[in-house]
Amino acid sequence: LTFLNMLKINRKTEYALLALEHMAHKEGAGEGVTSVREISESYHIPYAVLGKVMQKLSTKGFIKSIQGTKGGYVLVKRPTDISVADIVQVFDGRVAVADCFREAKVTCPQWDGCLIKNPFYELNQKILNLLARTTVSDLLNTSEETEGLAEEGVALPAADSGQTTKENHS
Repeated sequence: LTFLNMLKINRKTEYALLALEHMAHKEGAGEGVTSVREISESYHIPYAVLGKVMQKLSTKGFIKSIQGTKGGYVLVKRPTDISVADIVQVFDGRVAVADCFREAKVTCPQWDGCLIKNPFYELNQKILNLLARTTVSDLLNTSEETEGLAEEGVALPAADSGQTTKENHS
């Protein structure tokens, strides 16, 4: 088995989840259209990159574009109907803890004698199930809990780890 950077999602996936979370939060507050600039400035995301992420989310049917001077994007699906797995699949492809699970056809030369393929397959399935059960709505609740932890002085992962947290960008 050749191991990947296990469970690391790319920046575009992070940006997409942040954008969807932001839009869901606004929708919950009864606010309407969200602009790319608003999200870009709120989370310090490069505008051009976020614009492409939003276009892809739109073509995949998660959000839709509203034209005009007050234009931007609105959610098409409810936050409870958008899973993290859906978004990871769009920007990262198939989730896999090892290369041998990334492709539909196994090409690993060690496959037949591999002693860890079964436990890793089970781990991969658990991760896939967790991502499929976790929705954008769940992320809203989680970030509110995380903000509460930060206020209580609980140490959170460092921002330089590649992870983007809402509190670092508010």
